[in-house]
Amino acid sequence: MQRDSERFRTVIGVVLRYGVVASFFIVALGSILLFTEGQTGYSPLESTQSLVGHRDASLVGLGPLLDGVAAGRPYALIDLGLLILLATPLARVAISIPLFLEEGSYAFVAITTTVLAILLLSIFAVAPVVAS
Repeated sequence: MQRDSERFRTVIGVVLRYGVVASFFIVALGSILLFTEGQTGYSPLESTQSLVGHRDASLVGLGPLLDGVAAGRPYALIDLGLLILLATPLARVAISIPLFLEEGSYAFVAITTTVLAILLLSIFAVAPVVAS
């Protein structure tokens, strides 16, 4: 039991650590590109000031984000880093489920699965309705 608990903490620690570190380096890379190039990478909104004050639906979503990352656009890299940072706790909850199953902690499996369902529902069902 002690070994399972230690393994649980190790796995969760690794997920959180790598998520935060990856996020930091991606945001840092995007920030460096933004300050060295002086442009966001998006046309016709070439300056940071014009992009911040502008709402463009074509810039929202996973597809435009990945296209921007592939093109090396600074704002897309920063957004990807922030997305990874936000997804890190979600990954921790998701990874906890099989670890609790392995330990035989079925009450925690049920609680964690409920928490994950609520998080996913709020991201994929509630957020799009509120944003529209």
